Amino acid sequence: MLVREYMTKEPTTVDPEDLAEKVYVMMKKENVRQVPVVKKGGLVGILTIGDIEAFMGRGTELKVKDAMITNPLTILDYASVEGAADIMRSRKFNALPVVNNKNDLVGIISVTDILDAFLNMLSFHEKPLRLEVNLGDDVGLFDALSVVQANSEKVISFSAATLDRKVYYFWVVNCRFGQIQKELGKMGCTSNIVYSERENEESLR
Repeated sequence: MLVREYMTKEPTTVDPEDLAEKVYVMMKKENVRQVPVVKKGGLVGILTIGDIEAFMGRGTELKVKDAMITNPLTILDYASVEGAADIMRSRKFNALPVVNNKNDLVGIISVTDILDAFLNMLSFHEKPLRLEVNLGDDVGLFDALSVVQANSEKVISFSAATLDRKVYYFWVVNCRFGQIQKELGKMGCTSNIVYSERENEESLR
């Protein structure tokens, strides 16, 4: 996963000479917590809500250049999302300006953007199903797992039931349950889709 695939393109930018108070109002209105600071097309800093709040009460003529972080750490647009996540975690950043190989600002990637990337990778935007499989006498876990994997877009995880080690639960995305049930049945296994109480209530409406 590349940064350029998940970054916010053409982000809102501000000028070093802008009044910090006006920028603060704009950021609150647009619900952004950080903005790149650009001068003559080049990135010169980054400004966060916290930076402005730290200077509040020091006069209404405070300018962006007085509160911004200069020479901010950036990341290349062709870097990995994992790399961006590692930098943000270790430095405790909420976002990183994104530049191309000419050092031009091309976007910004935030914690929310990174979460979207990982959720997309895990296919959690699609609701997973939970399958309950009761293994037959001569059937092992990995025999059943191979059937479930062959008939599902993704197997997110699996676990054994607490009281019965012959019963396993598989969380899957886009499975062909009829085919799974058929193939496992030939092996002497039984299988069902397990719904939560809330899902059962919704299905009856």
